[in-house]
Amino acid sequence: MTKAGSIKNIIFDLGGVLLNIEPQLTGKALEEMGVKNMREVHARLMEAELYQRFETGKCSPECFRDEIRRAGGIPLTDEQVDKAWNALLLDFPANRVDLLHRLRSNYELYLLSNTNAIHYKSYTGTFRAIHSEEMPDLFVKLFLSFEMGVRKPDPAIYKMALRIGNLVPGETLFIDDSLENAEEATKAGMAAFHLPDGMDVTGLFKNGKLRPGAEFLYI
Repeated sequence: MTKAGSIKNIIFDLGGVLLNIEPQLTGKALEEMGVKNMREVHARLMEAELYQRFETGKCSPECFRDEIRRAGGIPLTDEQVDKAWNALLLDFPANRVDLLHRLRSNYELYLLSNTNAIHYKSYTGTFRAIHSEEMPDLFVKLFLSFEMGVRKPDPAIYKMALRIGNLVPGETLFIDDSLENAEEATKAGMAAFHLPDGMDVTGLFKNGKLRPGAEFLYI
């Protein structure tokens, strides 16, 4: 069993762990722009694997916007598509920013996120405007699905992150709000923590370190 004291590296998920998100707000925004039968539109986009293709870099922002327009059946501008798509992105609370600053004194910090080019531009820009610093600077390395060509929970993304970061799996903790994603990380040899609904990630730490006795998923 991995103990808190053996952890040297922490890999954070972004959405639902550090950045608050509300996915249904994108559908609501599109409906307000005139898209009808949003549930059917969403189902068609899921069947076409648009979101997955966009998050793995197999569909460009231009391709993504065109497919949203085609599925929605109305001539939305690029700006409208981006505004609706980014509506699901909420805030990156100051207490979590403070946490990352404190943790950097004791751990190597990384980010592993299923994300895309439009969202990345939006949340990094918002972070800069609100917190007066660059979000990527809080981490040693960002592992972003749209740049890596693969997304969680594909086993390949965990192996790639470990290899690129030159990380020892047994010294690495992965934190995600998806149980499936957390469990898959353990298969790559990492310890993992599934952040349950209602728990803030800051509760896993005290004074810049993992709380003694913290229990992780492991193989």
